[in-house]
Amino acid sequence: MSIAAFFCAYAGFSALCLGMDRHYEAVFDRALPSRHRVMLRLVGASALALSLWLSTRVWGWSYGAVEWIGILSFAGLMLIWWVSYRPVAALVAGAVCAMVAPLILIPTLT
Repeated sequence: MSIAAFFCAYAGFSALCLGMDRHYEAVFDRALPSRHRVMLRLVGASALALSLWLSTRVWGWSYGAVEWIGILSFAGLMLIWWVSYRPVAALVAGAVCAMVAPLILIPTLT
């Protein structure tokens, strides 16, 4: 579950990153439409909330919140470092994380 929480956090940060004008224009070479901005921010916040839920589901609120902050730190640093050099690849990795996280979760939730 910690891996799935990390994937959700990275995907959430990637969506929030794409919700910014500068990063969206770097990837797509056009201005960010306002409807995409709202959608990306909602998806990003939802993915981060799901990451918190996954961390606290396994470890409880006391240790799960601490683990979640560590996961956020690691995912955020990875995205920051990677988006500086390869913005398209960093954000594609976010999409891959968003697709892989449910595949990891399905066996553990049943």
